[in-house]
Amino acid sequence: MSRRSQEQAWVVNTLLASSGYEVLHPEARYFMAETGYAAVDFDRVLSMVKTAGMMPRAWSIVGRELEAKAQWYESQGFPRAARDLFLRAGLSFGQAQYAFTPQDPRKAVFRQAVNRCTDAVIRLTPHRIERVEIPFEGKKLHGIAHYPVTSRPAPLVLLLPGMDMYKEDWTKVAQEYYVPRGIAVLAVDGPGQGETLGGGLLVEGGNYERAMSAFIDHMTADPAIDGDKIGLWGVSMGSYWGLRTAAVEPRVKAVATAMGCYGSMETIFEVAQPSFKANFMKMSGYTDEAAFDVEVAGTMAVLPVAEAISCPVLMAYGEFDELSTLPQTMDLFERIKAPKRLMVFDQEFHALGGVAAELIGSAADWLEAAVNGRLADLKAEQDYLGRDGKVGVGSALPPWWTNSATD
Repeated sequence: MSRRSQEQAWVVNTLLASSGYEVLHPEARYFMAETGYAAVDFDRVLSMVKTAGMMPRAWSIVGRELEAKAQWYESQGFPRAARDLFLRAGLSFGQAQYAFTPQDPRKAVFRQAVNRCTDAVIRLTPHRIERVEIPFEGKKLHGIAHYPVTSRPAPLVLLLPGMDMYKEDWTKVAQEYYVPRGIAVLAVDGPGQGETLGGGLLVEGGNYERAMSAFIDHMTADPAIDGDKIGLWGVSMGSYWGLRTAAVEPRVKAVATAMGCYGSMETIFEVAQPSFKANFMKMSGYTDEAAFDVEVAGTMAVLPVAEAISCPVLMAYGEFDELSTLPQTMDLFERIKAPKRLMVFDQEFHALGGVAAELIGSAADWLEAAVNGRLADLKAEQDYLGRDGKVGVGSALPPWWTNSATD
């Protein structure tokens, strides 16, 4: 655990209990709602919480309630209601396990509950969903593959979670935004994440990028997948890994990113809310903060590989993102030589909660066009999307920066 996270834990605990996830990222719960979390579940959890340490208990209670209802609905022949409840239950158990280290037996207990609910979702979904488990550098990688019903090989999009997410967070997104349009999805737990971390695989050096290549190897061996049409969407820390993967993996034909960790790691690890650094130390297996600063944080960057990216790039960013700055984002965008588009959202924070549905939908639209070769005219586009519905085309800079705002 980092020194800052230890010293400031009481502040975070108090604020998290009173304000919920807004403390971590303003409007984060609105993005989470688009990925399957129900507002009523958040309210139920927060009603039982007076400090952050009570969060796992509250989420586990909600998870058990939802799972019990799901089981009843399934027994009564209501498969859709049951599936949706199992999904919410699995997400709740996932939140319950979040606070614990990989060595804590409680993490394993809640992971089993996540898997149990996910198996029920798979069972109750009419089309093909499969668990993916492949050997990788002496450990195992875990993912969930979602397949459309189609008579021809389907394009594939890899969904990369942020450091506080896991592969099950993508189930609703896969089912609502990709599978209906004939696109297969692989939701991943990369090194240091979710079930993969539970198996002892830490994130280190360039192993996340190598892991994505291993996932692609596995998926393209399936004749149901079109290996020439592979895209990737990464959010938060997944944007960092997504861009780095695109720089070294030629089979990725398009990379879309959001909640961008586009700039210096100093912002996320030394300026932002301290649990982020503590969490990444757990993901990489470090207890010595000084060593982590030199050996991990000091080596992490996107800028050095920006010019190596050759596929089309989409970058979505909240104007007041807490984990990177707009000047850093613009600098990265300028260094990318591939076809590219930058979309900056007015008055949005890291979680982009106020624009969650359009964010997820536009990324899916863009990736569908990109992997099918329909972005031939894309060179370098910028947009500033105002909350008032006005869009500044040609520049992603906030109008108030240049005093061009009209109201």
